[in-house]
Amino acid sequence: MAIVRAASNAIHALTLPFVRRSLQAAVIFGMALPASAQVDPRVIEQLQGRLQGTQDAGAQVDRAREQSDRVALPMTTEITSEERELRRQQSRIQLDSLYRPSPVERQYRERLGDTSLRQFGYDLFRVSEGGSGSVTGEVSDGYVLGPGDELVVTFQGATNSSQNARVARDGRLIVGTLPPIRAAGRTLGSVRTSLAEATRQNLLGTDVFVSLGGVRSATVLVGGEVERPGQYQVTALSDIANALALAGGVRKAGSLRNIRLVRGGVTRTVDLYALLGIGTAPRIRVQDGDRIVVPVIGDTVAVTGAVARPGIYELRGSASVGDVLAFAGGALYPRGYQIAISRIGEDGRETFVRPQGTAVAIWSGDGVQVLSGSAGAAFERVVLAGHVRNPGPRALSAVPTLADLIGGPEDLELGTYMPMAVIVRRNPLTGMRSYEAADLRGALDRSRPVALRGDDRVYVFSADDIAFLNSSATRQIILGQPNPRPQCLALEKLESLVADTQSPRFNVITRGTITVERGGRDVAASAGRALTGAGGIDQPLDVSQTRQGQAADGERGAECPEVFEDAPELLPVLIEHSVSVGGAVRRPGAYPVASSISAEALISASDGIMANVRDPMLDITPAAGAFRRYEMPEGQEDRLANVLVSAGDDIRVTANSAAYEAGAVLLTGEFNSPGLYTIRKGERLSELVARAGGLTDQAYPYGAVFTRRSVRDQQQEGFKRTARELNTSLLALASQENVNGQAIAAAGELIQTLSSTEAVGRMVIEADPRVLAQRSDLDPILDGGDTLHIPKKPTYVLALGDVSNPGALQFQPGKSVSEYVAEAGGTQSTADGGRVFLVLPNGSAQPVRSSFWRRSNAVVPPGSTIIVPKNLQPLRTLGIVRDVATIFGQLATAVASVAILADRN
Repeated sequence: MAIVRAASNAIHALTLPFVRRSLQAAVIFGMALPASAQVDPRVIEQLQGRLQGTQDAGAQVDRAREQSDRVALPMTTEITSEERELRRQQSRIQLDSLYRPSPVERQYRERLGDTSLRQFGYDLFRVSEGGSGSVTGEVSDGYVLGPGDELVVTFQGATNSSQNARVARDGRLIVGTLPPIRAAGRTLGSVRTSLAEATRQNLLGTDVFVSLGGVRSATVLVGGEVERPGQYQVTALSDIANALALAGGVRKAGSLRNIRLVRGGVTRTVDLYALLGIGTAPRIRVQDGDRIVVPVIGDTVAVTGAVARPGIYELRGSASVGDVLAFAGGALYPRGYQIAISRIGEDGRETFVRPQGTAVAIWSGDGVQVLSGSAGAAFERVVLAGHVRNPGPRALSAVPTLADLIGGPEDLELGTYMPMAVIVRRNPLTGMRSYEAADLRGALDRSRPVALRGDDRVYVFSADDIAFLNSSATRQIILGQPNPRPQCLALEKLESLVADTQSPRFNVITRGTITVERGGRDVAASAGRALTGAGGIDQPLDVSQTRQGQAADGERGAECPEVFEDAPELLPVLIEHSVSVGGAVRRPGAYPVASSISAEALISASDGIMANVRDPMLDITPAAGAFRRYEMPEGQEDRLANVLVSAGDDIRVTANSAAYEAGAVLLTGEFNSPGLYTIRKGERLSELVARAGGLTDQAYPYGAVFTRRSVRDQQQEGFKRTARELNTSLLALASQENVNGQAIAAAGELIQTLSSTEAVGRMVIEADPRVLAQRSDLDPILDGGDTLHIPKKPTYVLALGDVSNPGALQFQPGKSVSEYVAEAGGTQSTADGGRVFLVLPNGSAQPVRSSFWRRSNAVVPPGSTIIVPKNLQPLRTLGIVRDVATIFGQLATAVASVAILADRN
């Protein structure tokens, strides 16, 4: 019973949206469903209840939507620290892409070949806006007071009071009954001492506490090489950096080390490098009337190479090599490095100088290059990186082979890809870099030992790294489409490489790919990714991949793997060493191999052959050679260990289709054992009915409701297509003169209803087992997802639409359509007697075409529905009555189907 109840709930959930839409359509055409019923009110009550419930629910939803339109929902603005940091990094990337080097930077970049060189220190003002200089935190006793400063003086003890006192223009400070105190030009600490002494003399038993409450303002003039020269209002707590920030900062043509501060006719020079960690300088606060002048940049020197902070630095007086190395944070290597200086001589020619020691003097315009330690040191070690437990450098003498470097299988991370590792190797004579593939499995079991050389870098990959090769983003790039993940450096470089070479170097990735159009753009879809059940039958193409790089079902490694971000050149190397694997394997795609590899090992790398396949065959299409096919008898898969394939080959495991469909079939109603049933390929309806124990004695197979997903999709598309065609016709008619406005409104309502109607996907079939036993051609083959409902034999006929008393009428054999309509009170004056529909219990519909339909001899079986539509005369003026009549017939058939489904419980 639980299975039957679950099956009933499932079909209820599937049909309820269709019931709502179909009943709404019925209301539009006058097929009102009254509460009264003459014979069988239960069905009418169910239909009415659903109609009323859905209408009430729809009204509530509409009211909620109206309220939500009027009330603005609060938006959450909180972001995590990680999200904030990500935004900052993205902003930096965007700013770097928009960066324009200054003339000084361009000159040094061309000479030294370092395109990353920038002038040091000018980022100091990139974010700062200067600020108002408001008082926050503690102010030191060394602050010098002046006219306009305000102090907060609090007395406690015999006298308790608090008051604000401002330094007057004459420089005096008057606090209550205390005698005036000279404050201007004195520090805050000395004034506090004077107030304490005056309090002891004049207010016995009272302590005084003094703090700075308000700071006087100052007007300064900022000029020279700043972004916005002019006069600025600051506070007395502001320093030169604050004033420069208000002026937009120093231009790259201006000096950071020789800024002039003019005060009372005296000029001081300020070095802003002290704010950047180079040198020390006292903080100089501005005063009212100060002038700050930024002159043109002075002598410069560039430092590049193996230093902590490469850049272009401004000199202030004489400097040595050691001084400029200190500017750059020092050399990365504590010893063994070399220094070369690019110097422009008196004749304008560039010369290279090898200084002896760091005490050698630097000339203006020098370019200092710090070269790392001797290359011979690098040749004494190797580096292990990637999906391993013990990455890092090793001494070559301790690990002469790849097996020694890794250690053993236990030193590999779970999910390590064994068929191929990559060794990045540098030629000691030419210095050129090369990439060599290594069989990781063969290296570890020493069947294919791999000797290492000095300065080798070994990369080991994970299964997710290999899955990234087969991602939709990689396929799209190789097909020449835009990069859907511009933040991924490896894909960005692959895109450039594909655009430059235009060669078939990477086509192994796209052999199982077809380009389709989706949403107005070309999309790469895999033809071999989705397989039905356990067989090798390709399903319809998965074209859900979009420009944004959404991952396909089962696609792993969606993010840009770390190994490809660290070494983006590895991605094309792996692709060109790949074998294409397809068919009945768990993860079809491209798999890199070091050299020749057994088909058994490659199939194992693709997670093996899917379970329950029948009679698999291995097809091999080599890059050079003839096609080969191998049988794979059950229990003898190890025979593929001697079948070798190489990079560029194509292999496919071909298998017969699965024994079972991917989806189940739902049986409800008058079956002896209703419920969900798995079905075999090619199973027919009669066979499934027999498995369900046959039909009960009350079953009415003539009223069977059989639905199929593919039919529902076709019907739904038909509704939308018809609505579009009607809308086009209606727009053309609306532009004409003398068009009936009411007819236009009625047609528009019809289009809206048709667009929102949900198809049920009903098929007219023969469901009587006795007939199917005699007529095998009428026995349908089942698909996964089919549903079949067999109702009880009804004792009524529905009369709906524009009749006087719509409802369920007692069925009587031989009674005609006209007699049933007469029993329902006859037609109303608004009825269209020439377009009466008779919907039979099996879902087929037929119009009672005779103009004298009252004399029609049409047979009316039990469970039929007679529908009398309203007169379509208002729509006749639009010239689309024929189309509307066809639509009405489709909706009438849907309403009749709903009537049967409503009675299924």
